[in-house]
Parts: sequence; C-alpha cells; structure tokens
Amino acid sequence: MIPQHSHCQICGKAIKYGEIVCSEKCRKEYEAIVKKRKIYIYIMYAALLFLVIMVFMQLMA
Repeated sequence: MIPQHSHCQICGKAIKYGEIVCSEKCRKEYEAIVKKRKIYIYIMYAALLFLVIMVFMQLMA
C-alpha cells in the first residue's frame, strides 16, 4: 500500500503529506508565483473598481 503523501506544487516530486514544496529552490519559485498571483488579483480588483466608478459616473450624468 502506498503511504499517504502529496506532491510538490512546482516539480511534482512526492513529498510528506501536508507539505507544499520539496526543496528551498521550489519554495522560492512557489513564493514568486504566489506573489505574482496576488499582484494580478490586486490589478483585477482595481480595474473592476475603475469600471464600476465609470459606469456610476455615466449613470449620474
């Protein structure tokens, strides 16, 4: 029977259950990806807010 495990989010190597990455190299890459995702989400929220404000201003005119 295969012991309970998970896989590295970056390279796919089998690791202990509950861990996210297998090495420091993968951890740095994972953190960079997470940082980029957060920035992208902030940009999307800002764009959505901008669009809502523009629509609101058009309705008020």
